[in-house]
Amino acid sequence: MAGIPFIILGYFFAAVEFAWTYAWLVVPVLVAAWALLFVPSETWANVRSAITTRLRSDRTAPTAPVPAFAHGH
Repeated sequence: MAGIPFIILGYFFAAVEFAWTYAWLVVPVLVAAWALLFVPSETWANVRSAITTRLRSDRTAPTAPVPAFAHGH
């Protein structure tokens, strides 16, 4: 029973070492988890709406005029 604090400390420092070694992976996961947990769902709905509106307008607006088909005439 006396060794349990040492085991807990060992796991803690192993987790810290893992997070430091794989910070390129850990940081984005933590940011995504924070955003999903603490950003209100209404904000996410507004973000999704803005993205889809932008994508729809980009898809429907041609970037260059489309030439008429001559049909061989």
